Amino acid sequence: MPKIVGHIYTLLLVLISWVIFAFEDLGQIGTYLSTMFGLNGASLVNAEAIYYLKNYIIIIVIGIICSIPLLQWWKNRNKKTVTQKKEAIVSVITSLGYVAIVIISTASLVNNSFNPFLYFRF
Repeated sequence: MPKIVGHIYTLLLVLISWVIFAFEDLGQIGTYLSTMFGLNGASLVNAEAIYYLKNYIIIIVIGIICSIPLLQWWKNRNKKTVTQKKEAIVSVITSLGYVAIVIISTASLVNNSFNPFLYFRF
């Protein structure tokens, strides 16, 4: 099977398994899953979806960019011309990127006034 089938299977499995932990009442799981897959008559795009998209668009774009192996592609493309100085610069930029992600994540968590951790509800 192609790799993409395994990736899609994993994503679906993870999303469905998170639903189990999202509710205290197991009766709500069926309703939520049917809504999640469009079987409940709910529209895909509504005011709430647009609100979340506006609030998290920067994080979504950063996630998309970080999920693409651009650094590895650049290293493979420039294998012959990569010097120790360039590798050091890339290492520093990578480290600064990791620090920026931690700072952005921490700021996002602090910004939310009430965000109970998923497992604390059990």
